[in-house]
Amino acid sequence: MRNLQDYPGKSGVVTVDHLQQARQNGLVNSTFDRITHRRDDLEWIARRLHDDRTHFVPVWRQKNLVRVDRPQAATLTQKDMTRPESLVESSILLGRHERDTYFAYLIDDKRDPADAHVLPADTAFEDLRRLGPVLDDWDASLLAYAKGICYWHERHRFCGVCGSPTANSKAGHLRLCTSSACGVSHFPRTDPAIIVLVFREDRCLLGRQARWPEGVYSTLAGFVEPGESAEQAVLREVSEETGIKIQRMSYQSSQPWPFPSSLMLGFHATAQSTEIQRNDNELEDARWFTRSQVFDAMAGCGSIKLPPAFSVSRRLIESWCKGTI
Repeated sequence: MRNLQDYPGKSGVVTVDHLQQARQNGLVNSTFDRITHRRDDLEWIARRLHDDRTHFVPVWRQKNLVRVDRPQAATLTQKDMTRPESLVESSILLGRHERDTYFAYLIDDKRDPADAHVLPADTAFEDLRRLGPVLDDWDASLLAYAKGICYWHERHRFCGVCGSPTANSKAGHLRLCTSSACGVSHFPRTDPAIIVLVFREDRCLLGRQARWPEGVYSTLAGFVEPGESAEQAVLREVSEETGIKIQRMSYQSSQPWPFPSSLMLGFHATAQSTEIQRNDNELEDARWFTRSQVFDAMAGCGSIKLPPAFSVSRRLIESWCKGTI
């Protein structure tokens, strides 16, 4: 598989390794084996569900279980389940890391998790978006994977074609309509979205939404629409939100973003115009910022705040600011 792409640079051709770029994004782990060939192996799965080296990554109300005393993922074992009959329907095979097997474990949001589980001491269910910046790469990527797949299961309990209940299949990577007249297979879906840092010479374009914390500015982003390429989505979103026209663009890397179920496709783009016109009212504000202003924000002493360090948005900003794109 080819991961390298050449771009014209100021001093010749610049080669970008997109795979290496993606590995540096938060919520991405390159050492986890998804063992897709085991998803149809019912005997193997049954053994793993009751194996001492199996870890269950619980998700409840779209929150992950973490240790309170230190930023670390918390998992359960089959011995922690007071109702082991729930393992088959509620477990989703994630994969293996070294010799251990991992399953996401979806807890009914209408139940108290303590009713059917022995939760480890000093743990709590927390929002991954808040914890992402302080978790290590392994824990963050594991929790993101579990959170994302569980969100899909929660939204597909019923068939979107006929309305019948669906059942967990293929170790949680398929929900099958239980109606004999329908029987449609529903596979996990991820919503593609573009995220782009627009710049022109020594300034970059950042915007903010009204619901964000005060002072936070970020790159522009939006969902890819049906029948649209990612590149077309960049042109459209930038134009809709700011009225800026793009001269050229380059792909940087991608990042899973389970808030709730997106795949962020990161781009850098050069603007051919600079006059801002907020056309769709999605942004509360959009401005051009100098490189020195962004450096100050990265150091935590500027007039604005940047997106969290584990986000691809921050990576796009930092790579431009440091001249490494």
